[in-house]
Amino acid sequence: MKLFHKILVFSIFIVISSSGLTSIWGTLFIKREYEQRMKNILSFTAENVSDAVERYIESTTRVVLASVKKYENLPDSERILVFGEIMRDFKDVLFLSDGKIYVGDIQTIKLQDLKAKSGTIFQDKKIVIYSDGITIVMSKEPIDRIIAGFSIGQSGQIEIEQNLEGLSGIIPVDSKGIKAFRKIGNSNMYVSIFLPQSEIEGIWKKISSQVLFFFISSVVLSLILSFIFTRSITKPLSKIENLARKYSKLDFSEKVISSRKDEVGEVIRAFHSMISEIEKSWEELKRWNLELEKRVEERTAQLKKMHDNLLVAEKMASVGTLGAGVAHEINNPLASSIGFLQIAKIKTQDENAKKYIEKVLPNLERIKQIVSRMSYFAEVQMKAEYSQVELKKILSEIINHFEDKGKVFEKELYDTSYIYADEEQIRTALYEVIKNAFLASESKIKVKLYQKEKTIFIEVKDDGEEIPKEYIKRIFDPFFTLKKWEGIGLGLTIAKTVFNNLKGDIYVSEDDRKTFIIEIDAEKNKEIKEFLKEEEEKIKAHLV
Repeated sequence: MKLFHKILVFSIFIVISSSGLTSIWGTLFIKREYEQRMKNILSFTAENVSDAVERYIESTTRVVLASVKKYENLPDSERILVFGEIMRDFKDVLFLSDGKIYVGDIQTIKLQDLKAKSGTIFQDKKIVIYSDGITIVMSKEPIDRIIAGFSIGQSGQIEIEQNLEGLSGIIPVDSKGIKAFRKIGNSNMYVSIFLPQSEIEGIWKKISSQVLFFFISSVVLSLILSFIFTRSITKPLSKIENLARKYSKLDFSEKVISSRKDEVGEVIRAFHSMISEIEKSWEELKRWNLELEKRVEERTAQLKKMHDNLLVAEKMASVGTLGAGVAHEINNPLASSIGFLQIAKIKTQDENAKKYIEKVLPNLERIKQIVSRMSYFAEVQMKAEYSQVELKKILSEIINHFEDKGKVFEKELYDTSYIYADEEQIRTALYEVIKNAFLASESKIKVKLYQKEKTIFIEVKDDGEEIPKEYIKRIFDPFFTLKKWEGIGLGLTIAKTVFNNLKGDIYVSEDDRKTFIIEIDAEKNKEIKEFLKEEEEKIKAHLV
């Protein structure tokens, strides 16, 4: 069968099927279902109203009877007062009697009806209840209020009737409409619900319009499906043509896959298989190229890092060598000079000479301090005695030292893993960092110690001025300082050297240039312990 014939047969089948099914469904099923549902709704509503009225009558009767029985042993003179109280409590009770005492409007009931009876009677728009020799007459108004709480349609009517047959049912009312009724308990009263034919037909017209809409929609849908079916043939072929142009430019971002089992599907699958092989080869080539570029970048980064590390190491080594030489050559002469000047200051009687000596001595003491710091830097570079230390304890001691100097410390010190370090060196490094923040701050320093997974963090922040961006890379260089009034620029250099030796680092936060962040990799720090253990074993083996 040709393609055109397939489309034509499919379109005719859709149109006939959709219109035929719509017509049959609309005429035979919907109307019958609609009529049955309307009757069910009326019956259900009548049942609900009947139950509500019955519950009201039963509850009121039960309470009134209980009140009357409670005082049945009282004298008649007292009982009549009690009956009056009961009627005041139940405003809808018009008359109450036990055969001897009558309270209420006697006109509401015939005298011959006061004889002992049982049951509930609807009489002259009033409800008369006989139970155990007690007669109760209630107004119909509460029942009218209960009925007013229900509604059926826009023009449906709910009423109380008498003298109907059966417990419930549906009654056609000529051509005016239909009526459903339901008996109220064991009384002679019925709840009847009337729905006019005009409202029934109005609702049916709405349903008919929906059926017509469905019919038209089915015809339109059949035409749309015909168009879709045609496009399902021509679109894949057009897609293959466009993709062939893109694939020729090595653009494989789009794919065309078909599950069709006709000739068009076979062509699409063959085309897809061919392009998949081409794309696979191209991706393999790109992966080799990317891997080569990645290796070049990694190697370049390694070389740059090695170069930077060599420069830093060379700089630190130079400072260490300089420190050791200066300490050796200057310390002794400097100590002698300071000592002789102090003696001269004591023995001289010349006031001018004393003033000159007092000016020279602080400068010599500063030189001595510089030499001492350089000497310590050389020791950090050359030796260390590693042991297990607790950072929280050391930080607490350093903070306590500075807290007595007039500035506020905010500290958050959490428990962390122990690290392996030279306790004197780690204490000095932390002291230098906190001292740096103390000198830069105006009134407040914040110190935080915590651990995330295997990395220990120490954050030291002050409320002073931020470090200028141009000085960030130089802040740890030897002899570089922003504090012209104090220090020689070796404190942070020593700190960085110590932390680097502990498999960690110190740097200035990019987000807040008032914050120094110290990181120590606890896992890598353990390598120090393993290294020391291996060295100890080597020494023992050598001694043996």
